[in-house]
Amino acid sequence: MTVLEVLQSTTGYLQKRNIDSPRLNAEHLLGHVLGRKRMELYLDFERRLRESELAPLRELVKRRGAGEPLQHLLGTVEFCGRSFRCDKRALVPRPETEQLVELLISHFKSEIAYSRMVDVGTGSGVIALTLAAEFPKAEIVGADISEDALMLASENAERLGLADRVGFLRSNLLESVQPGFDLIVANLPYVSTEERQNLSREVLHDPEVALFAGARWRWRSGSAKARRLWHCWRRKIIATFGPTRITRV
Repeated sequence: MTVLEVLQSTTGYLQKRNIDSPRLNAEHLLGHVLGRKRMELYLDFERRLRESELAPLRELVKRRGAGEPLQHLLGTVEFCGRSFRCDKRALVPRPETEQLVELLISHFKSEIAYSRMVDVGTGSGVIALTLAAEFPKAEIVGADISEDALMLASENAERLGLADRVGFLRSNLLESVQPGFDLIVANLPYVSTEERQNLSREVLHDPEVALFAGARWRWRSGSAKARRLWHCWRRKIIATFGPTRITRV
């Protein structure tokens, strides 16, 4: 089969399994197997693939068709212009979170530039590491209750050359965080466990502790979690991240 034929058949397979943007997914998966950028595939449509290339592609396509997130299959995710390692240890960063971080950078420059900041629920570290890269004078700590997530965040810090700029700490909310921080940024679970049946297959591959508000604090909704964080350090929080907005507090 040629590159073009593989793209067409893969797109059709994913489309039948109700995968959003099936052609884009097919291009990403084939590019990943061949070690090529997506657009480079268009320059090589007539190339015939070897069985040694088709075999791993078939496995990836099968997993994607079953609902496994594309980011897990690729092992990376783009966030604010940087490439982060991404796997089942932490929540897949959402495009909405990327937009919110961009707003945070543009709206809170003076507060962040020379601050000591803690990112609560850091997950894979995308927020803490992005802010560290954008604000070289800021001191930033990422806190999370999940050891697996913290390990992934540390790997991303090494990947981006920021290991000496961002520290990571295991903590349930702020319980293990020492006083002395100027600012708090929190992107915490806000989905109730009752909403599980309404979530996509891809989302359900995320760790429950990162996805459901009740999974971490035994509360039914993210609003209760936000109230607890607010009462902990109400004078230090500059913004909380919800599903579609930043709230300045």
